[in-house]
Amino acid sequence: MKSFFSLILFILAGSVIWAQNPIDKTATLPRVFILGEHAKAYDALTQQYSHHQMLLDKCNNDMAMAYGKWMSMLKEMEAYASQVNYNLDGLKLWLNVFFDKDGHIEHIAFYPKTASRVVPLDELKAFFKKFAEDYKFPLQSDEAYVHFGHAAFPTAPKPLAQKQADTSKKN
Repeated sequence: MKSFFSLILFILAGSVIWAQNPIDKTATLPRVFILGEHAKAYDALTQQYSHHQMLLDKCNNDMAMAYGKWMSMLKEMEAYASQVNYNLDGLKLWLNVFFDKDGHIEHIAFYPKTASRVVPLDELKAFFKKFAEDYKFPLQSDEAYVHFGHAAFPTAPKPLAQKQADTSKKN
């Protein structure tokens, strides 16, 4: 009986110590991943960001400013895609981007929407990974922040004349 109580005490003490020193579940989280691939690590990552660490909060709740900064990043993605000859047109994604306090991208989590053009996801991951290595978001903060949003490419519709020229080149 005494050993039973000792075992229970040992288990309780161990669980208290473990709870006070949680394992960093995000340590193995890749920079770029598809939502659902690393569910536990992703949950741990999102718990690290309080509601005060959202892009909108870091823009003083100015929706126009936050939207402008988000769209500027998407336009930079398009420009980068053009440089590396990667076609983003037709992609529609849920896109969650985690930034450090200096604006560098720590993680990109994404998931294609049902209306999206189908692309090889490994290629898209590689594109986002390289973009994340080179890009710096135009916002510095006193702490890391996140934006849970979506992206649709192209970010601006092509003029009709350009669409017709593109179509005639394909024919």
